[in-house]
Amino acid sequence: MKTRITDLVQDCYPENINIGEYDAELAARITERVQDHLGSRSRPSHRIRRLPRTFLLAAALILAFGTVAFAIAEYTISLRKPSADDELVSGFRYEGVIDGKVWNSELLAYPDAGMVFTFTCPEEVTQTPEFRCFWLPQEATEGITDEQGWTKRLFCDSGNTIPYCISTIDNISNEYQLILNGDVSVVKEDHLEDWELLEVTSDYSKLPYQTYDRANYILLFQKTTGYLVLISGELDMQTLEHIAYEIEVRGSGSPKAEHAGDPLIGTIDLARG
Repeated sequence: MKTRITDLVQDCYPENINIGEYDAELAARITERVQDHLGSRSRPSHRIRRLPRTFLLAAALILAFGTVAFAIAEYTISLRKPSADDELVSGFRYEGVIDGKVWNSELLAYPDAGMVFTFTCPEEVTQTPEFRCFWLPQEATEGITDEQGWTKRLFCDSGNTIPYCISTIDNISNEYQLILNGDVSVVKEDHLEDWELLEVTSDYSKLPYQTYDRANYILLFQKTTGYLVLISGELDMQTLEHIAYEIEVRGSGSPKAEHAGDPLIGTIDLARG
C-alpha cells in the first residue's frame, strides 16, 4: 500500500484558514535582519569563561594517564624577570613595511624592565584579534566600536586616573619580547578553557618618569590561536578581572603588519604602550 504525504496532512489545517497577503517590505526587512545576524557571526568568536576546578582536574588526569593519543600544537606565553644588573633588555620597534622598506624603525632598550613575556608559536599568527565587552565599570572615553561592539582598543581616562585600558597585542611571534617595566609581581595564573590568564601588578614608585605609583595588568592569551588581549588600569584587580570574564574575542580579518625580520619589542605599561 502506498501512503501519500498529502493524505497524511489533509486534516491538519481548517478549511477557513487565512494566510494573508504577501508583504514584500516585511519580507525584505526580515531577510536583512537575518543576514546582518549571520554577518556578525561570520568569524568565530570566543567568550572567556571560568571553568570549574573539577573540570580542570579531570582534564589533567586524562593527560597524565595517556588517554589522549595525540597532542595539539599550542601557542605558549612565558614570563621571566631580567637579571638584576647584567642584562639590558632591548629590541627593535617597527611601525610597518611599505614596498619592502621598513619605516619608523628603531632600537629600543629598557633598563627598568621588570618582566619579559616571550612566545612560542607553532605557526605564524596571520591576522590580528578584536574584542567586545559585555561589562565595563564605566564608559570608555576613547575607542571606536562597530555596531556590534567589536574593537581593538578601549581607553578610559577619568580625571587624574586611568581606570582601565583594553587593547590587542598584534605582533605575537617566536622572537617577540613584550616588556613590563617597574617592580613586577605575579598575582595569579589561571586557565579558562583554551585561554591562559595572567594577573600581574607593577610598582612604579621608584621610577622617575611615571605619573602614577602602581598599575594592574591582566593578559588574556589564547593557546589555540595566539591571540593576546591586555586589560590594564589603576582599578583594583578584582574589577579588571570582571572585565576579563565578560569579554569576547575573535579574529578581526585584518592581516598582521609586516616587519623586517629582526626581533621585535614592545611594552604594555599603562599610558605608554
